Amino acid sequence: MSQFKLTKDKLPVIAGEMGADQADVNALFPVFTKFYDEVREQHLSSVMRALELRIRKKHGKPSFTIDWVSMPIDAPPPSKDSVGLSWPNKFAIVVHPELDLRQTRDHVAHELGHLFYVTEYPKKIGDKNLHQKMANVFGVFTMLERSEFYIEKAPKMIPPAWMQVVNDFK
Repeated sequence: MSQFKLTKDKLPVIAGEMGADQADVNALFPVFTKFYDEVREQHLSSVMRALELRIRKKHGKPSFTIDWVSMPIDAPPPSKDSVGLSWPNKFAIVVHPELDLRQTRDHVAHELGHLFYVTEYPKKIGDKNLHQKMANVFGVFTMLERSEFYIEKAPKMIPPAWMQVVNDFK
C-alpha cells in the first residue's frame, strides 16, 4: 500500500494540522471514502466533463449531461461491451460490469467518440461505418493523451511524502 493511501491512522494528524475537530474529521472519513469509491468507477471522468461543457457551450444545451452506468451482470452476449444512448439533453454510456479496467476505459472512450463525432460532424451521422471508425479514432486519441498524462505529468505531481499534501493545504 502506498504511503499516500488515506487511512484511519492519518486522521488525527490531518485534524490537528488543519485545526479541525477530530470528531468532524472522523465523521467525514466514511462519507468521503464511500464517495471516492464512486469516483474510482468513473473512467475518463475528466474527458466526460470537458465534453459536457463543450456541448453545453458550443451547441446551446445548458443542461446537457453524460452519465456512466453499469448494465446488468446477466446481460447476454453480444451485450458484453458497451453502448451509448442519447436523449436531447443527456448521453448515457452503459458498460458491462465484467469488462476489465482497460476494456472499460477503451469502451468508454469509444462511446465518447460517438458523441464527439456526432456533435462535431452532424451531417455524417448517416454513415454508420465511418461513425464507428471515427469513434475508435477518438478512443485511440483519448487513450494516448491519458497515457501521456500518467507517464509524463502525474509522476511530477506526486509529493515526496503524504505529509507534504497536508502541509500544502495548511
